[in-house]
Amino acid sequence: MKQIITVIIRLLVLAFPLLLNDFYLPLVPKDATTLNIVLDVLIYIGWQSTLLYTAYYAGWFSWNSLGINLTQARQWLWGILLFVCVFVAYTGITIAFMYAKKYYGISVDSFWYFPLPQWHGIYVFFYVLYLSITAGIYEEIIYRGIAIHQLKTLTSNTLILVMASTFLFVAIHWSMGPGTWIEAGLWGALWAYLYIKTHSLLPIMIAHFLYDVASIYGLHEAIAHSIGL
Repeated sequence: MKQIITVIIRLLVLAFPLLLNDFYLPLVPKDATTLNIVLDVLIYIGWQSTLLYTAYYAGWFSWNSLGINLTQARQWLWGILLFVCVFVAYTGITIAFMYAKKYYGISVDSFWYFPLPQWHGIYVFFYVLYLSITAGIYEEIIYRGIAIHQLKTLTSNTLILVMASTFLFVAIHWSMGPGTWIEAGLWGALWAYLYIKTHSLLPIMIAHFLYDVASIYGLHEAIAHSIGL
């Protein structure tokens, strides 16, 4: 029981910045891009980096245990392939959601707190890169890598590991609506399972980064609109 409580406390400590994130972000005006960036750097980068540094030196995880090998070209290719599969699947889900809303009035809403600013296209591109890279790095290291590494001290059951990691990943998106919960649940579970089976986090980080770029630009919705939805 003591070990279970210890693991839960550690995971909550690591997740706290993003759990808090959803409290203050709804209060920030959507057009306050500069304020959003400042808060994101302070909370998402500064606070999470401090927690990662502390967790590493406290022995909660090791970098070798995460399976991040930047020199293996095959891992980069697997990441791109994984992104393509996930993006195609979610485009299909988006089409189904938009069809249900248009013809049956069934709505599954999501809320996004970082609307694209009215900047020059190149600046918007770098802004999207920033949001996507940081999510791909921090969220995968914490909610897949470290979370599963910690949970493995309690159980080796793959189903429990996937469910626990996915629950934590969905929890940090708690204020973003049921559409985002479904999205985070589907891909969180898939990526957790793949990480457990492959012991390699890099392809998942790459897929997560590319997926966020496509999602922030709304490419899946654009495809749905192109067929009349």
